[in-house]
Amino acid sequence: MKTNNLFNPKTISIALLMTVAVVMSCKKNTNNASIPEQNTTSELTKEEKTAIAQAGFSTHNVLKTEGGYLVEGDIFLTPQQLQVQQEFVAGLSDKSPKTEQYRSTNIVTGLSRELKIKVDAGTSQTVFNTATTEAVKRYNNLGLKLTFKLLSSTSTDQADIVINGADLGKTADGGTILGRSAGFPSGGNPATPIKLSSVVYNKDYTKTNVLASVIAHEIGHAIGLRHTDYADRNYSCGYDSNPNEGQSTVGAVYIPGTPKGGEPGSYMLACSDGTDRKFTANDIVALKALYPVK
Repeated sequence: MKTNNLFNPKTISIALLMTVAVVMSCKKNTNNASIPEQNTTSELTKEEKTAIAQAGFSTHNVLKTEGGYLVEGDIFLTPQQLQVQQEFVAGLSDKSPKTEQYRSTNIVTGLSRELKIKVDAGTSQTVFNTATTEAVKRYNNLGLKLTFKLLSSTSTDQADIVINGADLGKTADGGTILGRSAGFPSGGNPATPIKLSSVVYNKDYTKTNVLASVIAHEIGHAIGLRHTDYADRNYSCGYDSNPNEGQSTVGAVYIPGTPKGGEPGSYMLACSDGTDRKFTANDIVALKALYPVK
């Protein structure tokens, strides 16, 4: 999710980053993956660009960083994950998706199920807790078979999703990185952790609903949703070129009943105008398709 100046010429560019977890171990991931946050460059060799393209990802504005690559503004890939994705793409049919709503190939299983969320954000704890409470409420109000519970900071229960605060640095074009998810579900469990900028969302931050939208977006990834504009980032980001999030289906499954041609205001758009984005009617269709009503 990146704030685009097509909506507001005074806003800065911001991206939500996530690591890929499309094809991962069936073991539940409860540790905090170490993802480099600095020392990035856009200088890539021809071989590196080819490898990224063959993995089904756009080579537009790729950042090379210690241990891997940041692609498409919100995906971190190690060389090993590139190889896995290349093999995955090779086994997919060559169908070209349009701008609709998508889920990953992996979703949370074992329904009905309650996912426990815990916030560990240091000085931003109160701000994060308040916004996470609102994000959880938005999901739980839908009456799905997948529900969420926010644990207290002193709870000893095992959390399914941890939300941390961190200084996530800058994007290639100088924008402030607001947050990133740990990818998509693995082994039927949600991705974790979610990291949010404790620099932007510090103890004095007051726009609770805006932060709640960011958290809801990252939870959406963690339970299997891809960007609404998966196939055409021009739709919400206004790029001069067309940096699609993949050359084939690449772990993106169209959700029946969602619009073909875009969804203005969707909370899962890759780029945002920096305002509160509650679930649209078609966001709700998508969520209910993945996780039916009780």
